Amino acid sequence: MCRSTPQLIDHLDWPVIVPAWMSHAEGRRGPLSLFNDIVWGDVTGSGGFSRTFHGRRAAATFGADIDVDYSLAIVEAGGAYTVWSQGRQGSPGSTAFDLLAGARWWHQDIDVSADLTTTLTLGGAGDITISGSRALAKSGGIDWVDPFVGARIRQQLAPGQAIELRGDVGGFGAGSQFSWQAIATYNSPLCVIHGIPVDGYVGFRALSADFSGSGRSRFEWDNVIYGPVIGATMRF
Repeated sequence: MCRSTPQLIDHLDWPVIVPAWMSHAEGRRGPLSLFNDIVWGDVTGSGGFSRTFHGRRAAATFGADIDVDYSLAIVEAGGAYTVWSQGRQGSPGSTAFDLLAGARWWHQDIDVSADLTTTLTLGGAGDITISGSRALAKSGGIDWVDPFVGARIRQQLAPGQAIELRGDVGGFGAGSQFSWQAIATYNSPLCVIHGIPVDGYVGFRALSADFSGSGRSRFEWDNVIYGPVIGATMRF
C-alpha cells in the first residue's frame, strides 16, 4: 500500500497547531558529516456504515459514524563519511561519494471513536431505535527502531548548486523486517545566518518499511510514503 503527499494533505488534522512537519539538518566537517531528519504528521478521517440483518419475526439495522485520529513520527539520526571524491569540494564539476549509517525511530498511534445506532423492527410493532452510544478504542501506540546503511553521491553543478542522490536499506529484522529509502534533491544557496551558510533544497523522497508486531496486540505496517520535499541544510 502507498501513501502519497496529496492523500495525506487532504486528511491533516488542521486544528492541531502543527499537523505536519518535516526537517533535515546536517553538519559537515572535512569528510565526516552528521545528520538528523524528522517527519511528523497528525491526520484524521471519518466514515460510516450500516448493516441490516433479517430474522423470522424481526429485523435489526446496525450503523456507526466512525472517526479516526492517526499520528506518525519518524526520527532519523546518523553519520556519513566521504570515501571517494573528484575535484576540489564545492567547485563546479566536483563529485563526492559518501557511505552512511544510522538509525530510524518510528512511532505510530491510532485513536478510534464511533457513534453507534441500532434500529430494531418488530413484526407489526413498529421500530425501536437506540442511538448516541459512544465507543472508544485506543491503540496504545507502537514504536520500533530500524538500523540502516546506505550511500550518497553529490555532484556539484555550479558554485553552491548541487544534485544529491541518496539510498539506504535497513530493518534487517531488528525493528522492521525490511525498510528502504530513496531521495533525490537539487540544492542551491539560500541565505547566511550568523555566518553559517544555509542551502535550500527541493526534490522527491520515498520511504518504506515492512513491520509486523507480535503478542496480544498485533500491528502490521507495510507502506510506502512518497512525495516532493522542500527544506534547508546548514553547512558548518
